[in-house]
Amino acid sequence: MQAPLRKGNKEETLGRAKGVTRTGRSLLFGLLLLGLAAVSSLVYTWQRQVVESMLTSNLNLEKRLEAIKKETEVLECEVVALETLDRIESLAQGKLHMVPLCWDDVVIIEQVKGKAE
Repeated sequence: MQAPLRKGNKEETLGRAKGVTRTGRSLLFGLLLLGLAAVSSLVYTWQRQVVESMLTSNLNLEKRLEAIKKETEVLECEVVALETLDRIESLAQGKLHMVPLCWDDVVIIEQVKGKAE
């Protein structure tokens, strides 16, 4: 319910009548607006904080992924170097005391197909 207004001339600003005070509703409405503004600013700040945290986490994960990719490339190069035939032959002759195969010493035995006696 609104407070009664006093009657006056057209040039005169109309206001509350003498002795009429503000109602508690307008104070509650003002407090409600102030509370909504405070809550919305807190929600906005919280959302910004969450987004910043996620961006930092993503940046750290991207750096880690890049480091793993570089390490993978280094390990692939190392595997290729370890698979070379020269290295395998030198290890076979040095550590395992193997000798190269001489095909003149190889005897091939063929079995004739047919009845076995």
